[in-house]
Amino acid sequence: MKPKPVMRTPRSYQLTRISALSALSVVGSFIHLPGPVQTVAFDSAPGFFAALLYGPLDGAAVCGLGHIATSIVNGFPLGILHLPIALGLALAGAGMGSFNRKFGLFPGVAIGIIINTILIVIAVPALGWQATLGFLPFLALAAIANAVVASIAYRSLKDRIPF
Repeated sequence: MKPKPVMRTPRSYQLTRISALSALSVVGSFIHLPGPVQTVAFDSAPGFFAALLYGPLDGAAVCGLGHIATSIVNGFPLGILHLPIALGLALAGAGMGSFNRKFGLFPGVAIGIIINTILIVIAVPALGWQATLGFLPFLALAAIANAVVASIAYRSLKDRIPF
């Protein structure tokens, strides 16, 4: 018996879903969570969802673009540091997608939250150590909230979306 061929997603579909989920990140960037820096928002949830449902590449793209969108919406409060933060969030999305595929939902979500929270170290030059440590609980709470929203959406839709 010949094995069933693996269906590949056309690039146009992948680009469309990355674009649509990135647009949702822009919408999420307007929904702020309490915190001293306005870039704490629901911008990561679509990226985390993309990572869980579609994998590391989509998750990285949407998470990175989502943070840049949030930074633009809020006037770049941390200046040029938003670029390495966006790369770090792309890493969080890629890690979440990879761990979800290899180890399951909980480890994937955990690694995304951990990477997202550790990125606070990048803000030390702009905020100083005291302010950064004061900002840490807000960032951790936001990472958890984004991951929970993404996990609920993923669990609800994973069997209903064809690709």
